[in-house]
Amino acid sequence: MRRLARLSTLLAVALIAAPAAADASPPAGERAARQALGAALDAFREPLAAGAATGERDLTAALRDLAVSLPALGRRDRELARDLLARPTDKSSRSYFGKEAASSPACSAQFCVHWTDNRRNRPSSTTFLNQIGSAIDRSYDVENGTLGWRRAKSDGHLGARRGVGAEGQVDVYVTNLGSNLYGYAANDPGQKGARRHAYLVLDRDYRGFPTPPVQSMRVTVAHEYNHILQFGYDAFEDLWLFESTATWMEEKVFPEIDDYLNYMPEMARRPQEPLTGRSIKVYAEAVWNHWLSGRIGDEAVRRAWEVSRAERHFAVDAYDDAIEAFAGPGFARELGSFFAASAEWKVGAAFPDHGAYPDVDRSGRVGTATRKARLDNTAYRLYGVKGLSGPSVTLTARAEKGTRSSISLVGRAGDSGPVTVATTYLPKGGRGEVTLADPGAFSRVTAVVANVDGRSNREDQRGRRIYRSDGSRYRFSLR
Repeated sequence: MRRLARLSTLLAVALIAAPAAADASPPAGERAARQALGAALDAFREPLAAGAATGERDLTAALRDLAVSLPALGRRDRELARDLLARPTDKSSRSYFGKEAASSPACSAQFCVHWTDNRRNRPSSTTFLNQIGSAIDRSYDVENGTLGWRRAKSDGHLGARRGVGAEGQVDVYVTNLGSNLYGYAANDPGQKGARRHAYLVLDRDYRGFPTPPVQSMRVTVAHEYNHILQFGYDAFEDLWLFESTATWMEEKVFPEIDDYLNYMPEMARRPQEPLTGRSIKVYAEAVWNHWLSGRIGDEAVRRAWEVSRAERHFAVDAYDDAIEAFAGPGFARELGSFFAASAEWKVGAAFPDHGAYPDVDRSGRVGTATRKARLDNTAYRLYGVKGLSGPSVTLTARAEKGTRSSISLVGRAGDSGPVTVATTYLPKGGRGEVTLADPGAFSRVTAVVANVDGRSNREDQRGRRIYRSDGSRYRFSLR
């Protein structure tokens, strides 16, 4: 069939012509599988075509967990899971959007966009559908072209209609997702191994979000399309690498929108929570990838995905490999530098949009009296520094034995810098100290105490990682 180079152009033509109407999967026990099914059911409590709201930014993670867990489910639960994972054109699907429009799908070499004429679920306008096509084109150009990510895994003829779309294109479905759901990417059921194909679902109008509709749609396309590419590398990866990378990619594709800034308060309010968690903070952790791309290059983030399967689907080891591959110091040391930089990131050129970042919360102040803290893996605390007289100030600390840790003193001159950072890395925990000269020259000095240990070699009954350094104890003071 004849193909047009740009999907946005093809959509415009279609609408004008249209009538008015191999790897071994990580073990997933039955308990973990049923929890994954429950999470997906919560999101699909009503058919998405009815405009149900999930309260989540997206449900990609829930559907990924469900797809991976399918083999561990009983027959009836497995049938239910397949309905949840089915495409919006499948009448058994919880997301069924009605009869597909006569002129749908519109396909380019890489994508097919599907829509319906159903009044409740059809695109809000032909203009908006064309804008979706343009956003898809741009996402492909940047993610696969400029940044060099591998093309999505082919789904063969899935999604094809009347012979159109049978060449492995990524299928994109436009429907009514309600008021809280941006969009999602889902693995088709029945696949084995870590490399998987998937399809993408977008909202019909993107009304009711903090960012204006067209901008919300654009960053969602960039974000969810990156999930499609991630599945082609490793569908078993840790959630925080999935979401922090996809949110980072929003900024790479559409740097003028800055939607990720809506999540930055979560990062600023929760430094004591691990990067490796599953809360909404994972979206704000895009800033960690911005740090890496600024210091090392965009290739470092892609490299983490390229080595993911070889690194046991473990984000910390994937990052460690990626950082060292570009002559960096490894994950733990780099994380310590990132945590220290966050103390004054509003004046840090290493971060895009840094002037709009919220100040990271301080956990009080530290002086000559000893303070104590407990920190889980990849977590840290900031403290204001008392007593800025004298030729220098020294932070002394004793970290839990065996826990990779980092301590820093960060001084900012005036309101806008420059910033001076002194850091000591403790690869085996224990006692250490770090000194900052002439503290009186700074308008603000901050102490940073960080657990930069992300090691894990076992999982709990839910299939979630247990990190060996959780609950590590710290004692520290100034002299």
